[in-house]
Amino acid sequence: MMLTGSFTNTVTLRGIQDVIGLTWEERNPVGRQIFNVVPSSQYREHTLTVGGVGVMDTKSQGEAINYDDMNEGFLTTYTHVTYAKGLRASYEMLADELYGILNDLGVELSMSADATEETVLSNHFNNGFSASFTGYDSVALFSAAHVREDGTTYSNTSLSGTTAVSVDLSQAALEQGLIDFRTNFRTGGARRLRLKPRYLLVAPDNQFTSARLLDSKFEPSSDTNAVNPVSSLGLELVVWDYLTDVDSWFILAEKENHKLKLYDRQPFTSEYIYDFDTKDYKISGLFRQSSGWGDARGLYGVQGA
Repeated sequence: MMLTGSFTNTVTLRGIQDVIGLTWEERNPVGRQIFNVVPSSQYREHTLTVGGVGVMDTKSQGEAINYDDMNEGFLTTYTHVTYAKGLRASYEMLADELYGILNDLGVELSMSADATEETVLSNHFNNGFSASFTGYDSVALFSAAHVREDGTTYSNTSLSGTTAVSVDLSQAALEQGLIDFRTNFRTGGARRLRLKPRYLLVAPDNQFTSARLLDSKFEPSSDTNAVNPVSSLGLELVVWDYLTDVDSWFILAEKENHKLKLYDRQPFTSEYIYDFDTKDYKISGLFRQSSGWGDARGLYGVQGA
């Protein structure tokens, strides 16, 4: 945070600056709970996948060992974007206002930055089924046609045969999603990945259905006292207000087991200046970052019906 000019009313503006900083630090956005946040010191970043080794071969006495190649996979480039906004207050307003409007302006600027990041990050999910928003393997984030490093395909969405289908969240759909999550993810060498599902991510419209599915010890739609097996799996519910498709739902592994990336090139900072000619005060804030995914494994999404 920078002071770029000398002026009267320093105490008032310093108060605005403190509000901005404290508000940004104290908020707990959902996006940063989900994405792997990585500091960056250059104008763009890259991730690269590498094909893994498959299961071992049997080796007879005197027989040579077979050697696998760790084949290079897919490159993803993240180019940082600058997000900025400013506010301006006249000299007269500064001198005459009596109701803390300037403090409210500072809070609004910090909230705008927070909302911008949440919007950008959530749009990876909001556009996650669209062929207009593709990743390293030229398909959407949630697709039935992802490509592994060995050239074979896999799915991280609901299927009917080999075709992706839209399914609303229900006990049967969630159970099938958890089965898919457990069986569909393999390395580029075809070795099975034993990734554990950790989060169920939904929009607010699905939060109560999700809570019943995760927390009920018995099947929530049955009066037979049948056991609800999902309740014992330790899934954590995450509700994200910024998801625009109210019936889409997602299963995520822990951060270290998926490759959603948020590269933090410059955290939110603000500055203010005294305009000599108009006597106005101008306040601005900006941050720089890029985000996306370097791999689709560990992420499972279903577009609701």
